[in-house]
Amino acid sequence: MKTLVLFGSPRKKGHTKEMLDLLLKNIGGEYEIIDAYNLKEEIKPCNDCRYCWKNNGCSIKDGMQDIYKKIEECDNIVLASPIYFFSITGKLKVIIDRFQPYWASLLRGDSPKEYRKTGCILMVGGAKAFENQFLGGELVFKRLLEDMKIKFVGEVTMSNSDRKSLEQQPEVKKQILDLASRIVELNKMG
Repeated sequence: MKTLVLFGSPRKKGHTKEMLDLLLKNIGGEYEIIDAYNLKEEIKPCNDCRYCWKNNGCSIKDGMQDIYKKIEECDNIVLASPIYFFSITGKLKVIIDRFQPYWASLLRGDSPKEYRKTGCILMVGGAKAFENQFLGGELVFKRLLEDMKIKFVGEVTMSNSDRKSLEQQPEVKKQILDLASRIVELNKMG
């Protein structure tokens, strides 16, 4: 089982990474983290050239080519980001915008008919919990998974990280462990 992580936190030892580490430890198997803040090769923003509307791929040849390949080779996708001003981080959003060819597969008529992988979401907010705190990130991440025909299996959010760590929020730890179990079970079922 291979898991690919799209990681959008600038903090290498922050709360998002702590949540991710717990999830990956309990999923097991191989994993690779695409760190939006430490990419091996630059990823340029989508320029809306619409090449992907007629072609299966992107006209921009950069570090995304490697990520597209890794997407095809993995079984699970984890989307992980802190929330800044009600959305995912900008560096991660640049990468996500380059998944336009998957959305365009609907226009081209070659979109997969069935879900082909599993996907989940981890998000962290510094403020105390409030209504719709994670809605912006949720909309971006869930739509991405749907457009890529990746079965959404759950999300875990952690509020109040400015005051409380994951260790101080046992209910969040339990949600992560439950999510990991769902992913493992779904992968066993094929």
